[in-house]
Amino acid sequence: MTDNAPVVAVAHFVLKDKHKAKGAEFEKAYQTYKEAVSQRDGLLRTALLRGISAPDSFVILTWWRDAETHRTVVGDWQFFTAVSSRFVYLAGITSVHGPVSAGESGADGVGQGGAPAADAAVALTTFTLREGADQEAFESAFLGHVSFVKGNEGFLTHQLVHSDRESGSYVNIGWWSGPQAYAPVLKSPEMAADARRMAEHAEVQGGLYSVVVDTARAEALAA
Repeated sequence: MTDNAPVVAVAHFVLKDKHKAKGAEFEKAYQTYKEAVSQRDGLLRTALLRGISAPDSFVILTWWRDAETHRTVVGDWQFFTAVSSRFVYLAGITSVHGPVSAGESGADGVGQGGAPAADAAVALTTFTLREGADQEAFESAFLGHVSFVKGNEGFLTHQLVHSDRESGSYVNIGWWSGPQAYAPVLKSPEMAADARRMAEHAEVQGGLYSVVVDTARAEALAA
């Protein structure tokens, strides 16, 4: 990845056992984060997702103009102390950030259809390549899977983020018109066959999320 390439940061949080009832507090902390990053150079978009079947699970998506602007924020100790430390207090975190290797090419992840509606859903899938797995073979299998997914009603757009820290780590951000659009696809025999093929190359974990906040939608409504 070059420093000039746009970057998507995907941070997954699960509320700690002693804070399971503090979902509203986490959402409040995100508002503070959103306001803080909106003042930083290079921010393109940010969104907060919450697990539909696992409401103690949150994902913060942040799109940056390039790697350098992203590093400037995550490396800012004052920013962490004032803003991000609240997330660490409330939840455990895993994160991936890197360039988009497949899918929507727009740096902010908004496709030609514009910003997703308020009732959109996000299917977030993490892939960790198995030891000895071939990266090109995985990406080819993934593109075959996407060809099937794109043909389903309710599919909006997607981005496959390739970690710039761990070459075998990917996250796919799949946007759907709503949970009801994704449910029959998830239960289809085609999806089951794709899942088996993908599992040959990688460990796969996924979840379906509602969209709590999306600055792209807010900006579209304000326009």
